[in-house]
Amino acid sequence: MNCWKNWMPAHADPGPIHGVYLHVPFCAGKCAYCAFYSERYTRTTAERWLAALARELDPWRGIHPQTIYIGGGTPSILAPDLLERLSGLLRETFQLSPRYEWTVEANPGSLTPDAARSLARQGVNRISLGAQSFHDRELRLLNRPHNATDIRQAVDTIRGAGIDNFNLDLLAGIPGGTAATWRNTLEQAVALQPAHVSVYALTLEENTHLMQMAGTLQIEPADDERQLLELQLAEDLLGRAGYERYEISNYARPGRACRHNLDCWRGRRYLGFGPAAAGHIGMSRYQNAPDLTAYLEALEAGRGPPSETELLTPELKLMEKMVFGLRMRGGVNAALVRRAGAEQTMQHLAQEGLTLYAGHRWMLTARGRELADYVARELMS
Repeated sequence: MNCWKNWMPAHADPGPIHGVYLHVPFCAGKCAYCAFYSERYTRTTAERWLAALARELDPWRGIHPQTIYIGGGTPSILAPDLLERLSGLLRETFQLSPRYEWTVEANPGSLTPDAARSLARQGVNRISLGAQSFHDRELRLLNRPHNATDIRQAVDTIRGAGIDNFNLDLLAGIPGGTAATWRNTLEQAVALQPAHVSVYALTLEENTHLMQMAGTLQIEPADDERQLLELQLAEDLLGRAGYERYEISNYARPGRACRHNLDCWRGRRYLGFGPAAAGHIGMSRYQNAPDLTAYLEALEAGRGPPSETELLTPELKLMEKMVFGLRMRGGVNAALVRRAGAEQTMQHLAQEGLTLYAGHRWMLTARGRELADYVARELMS
């Protein structure tokens, strides 16, 4: 199957489309921890990809998404004129709602002033910047293509383009780090006054350079205790600075939560475009194959991109809505838990100190937020 309109089952009324996710499949080189799909950037291949993307987008002309999220890969690696062509293509395809949110991921060092101004002209109003750490030694270990000075310069570039809504991604538990270096990273991030901060616990993924280094004892991964202490320090320090932890890994100033991600966590409909992109429409979930060559060949031959589609059962969709809802600060309504048949499991988790019931809602405790993956497995089993 492919993800053009004709792939949808006849009974799957798509209804309104809330968001669009676009995967840019290019980067300058793999970060040591990265398991996401990407290919090395060349202008020639990027131009072919843009032409193929236009064909993939064409059947969806005229829809009214409330959010657009361009991720990757590294979207900011595209030359400024190609970034402008990409954003112009999206503006031609979609009719954005009056209060839209349009996010583009960027790396410090590859976001030029020309590119930032071009994005702002086209209507991009949010940037997610992959900072990860403010210590050059840690950035070199992660094989990040930037240093700490580049982060500060990138923030100046974003503000200089007139975009005040930006996120900083940070990684907790970097091998060799200390409580002091992590606190310093958090303090330097706060000093830049971002609207949003994402804090992820570094995990060693299969087929990554960090996993290989750990296997040959070149690095010692952070243990669970250190990970939890760093995540707790992030919550404490960011909370004192005025950031609300509205989702397990995400903090925002009032009114600046990422609307695109909120819609995804709430199970709303969104479209995915590009190699490896995923979408969710009605009771169907699909993902394009993580294969740029196959993507180009299919679109250039007049076919939709190769993809896999899963038809969800009502029970599975309800369970997923509950599990993702628990990740958010307000938790989930008790009626949803009852419909999912999960009251007994939730009560058992409460006895373990991982969930609590208050105001007709179930939510995670502080301990439960740090063990959210375990909670999800228990609920889904």
